[in-house]
Amino acid sequence: MSRRPSLFRAVGNKFFAGLLILVPIVITIQAFWWLFILVDDFSRPLARRLVDREIPGVGFAMTLALVWLIGLLFSAGPLRRLLDGLEELLEHIPMVGVVYSTTKKVFEGFGNLRSSDAFKRFVLARLPGRTTPGFLTGSFSLEQPDGSASTLCTVYIPTNHLYVGDVVVLPEKDVIETDLSVEDGISIVLSAGASVPERIGVDRS
Repeated sequence: MSRRPSLFRAVGNKFFAGLLILVPIVITIQAFWWLFILVDDFSRPLARRLVDREIPGVGFAMTLALVWLIGLLFSAGPLRRLLDGLEELLEHIPMVGVVYSTTKKVFEGFGNLRSSDAFKRFVLARLPGRTTPGFLTGSFSLEQPDGSASTLCTVYIPTNHLYVGDVVVLPEKDVIETDLSVEDGISIVLSAGASVPERIGVDRS
C-alpha cells in the first residue's frame, strides 16, 4: 500500500509531462493550419490569374516559404531589433503587456525544461498570510545606496490556470526550495493540490 501513492504520482507526472509536450504541438499545428488557410486563400486566385490555372500545393509551398522567410528576416539584424522593439512596446501597454510577457515567459519556461529560460525549481513562496507553491525563475542582487546588497528571487505563482499567473519578487529567505522536480510541481498545480506527496523535503544544496 505504501507504494501506491508514489506509483500514482509517477503516472500522473508522466501524464502531465505528456500534456506539456502535446499542447505546444497542437497549438503550433493549429496556428500553421490557420496560416495555411489564409495564405492558400490568397495564393490560389493569384496563381490562377498569373498562369490561368490552379497549381496544386501552391498554398502549402507558399506557407512554408513565408514561415522560413520570417524566421530568416527576424532572427537577426535590424528586423530582429524591430521585433524586440515591438515586444517591448507590447509589454508597456496596460493589461496587454502583463498578459503577453507572462504568457511568453511561461511558455518559454515550460517549452524546454532544460533550457536557461526554463523554471529552475519548484518552491514554496512565503507571501503575506500564506505560503503558496510556485516556480523559481531567477535571482538577482539588489544594491542599496549605502553599498549593502541583498539577494532577491523571482518566483512565478500560477493563479487560476497553469499558464496564467503572477511574478513576485521575494527575499531569498522567503523562498523555500524543495526536493520536488518542476514536473512534480506542475502535477501538484494542475491537480489543485490533490497529487501532493505525503513528504516534501527542503533542498539545502
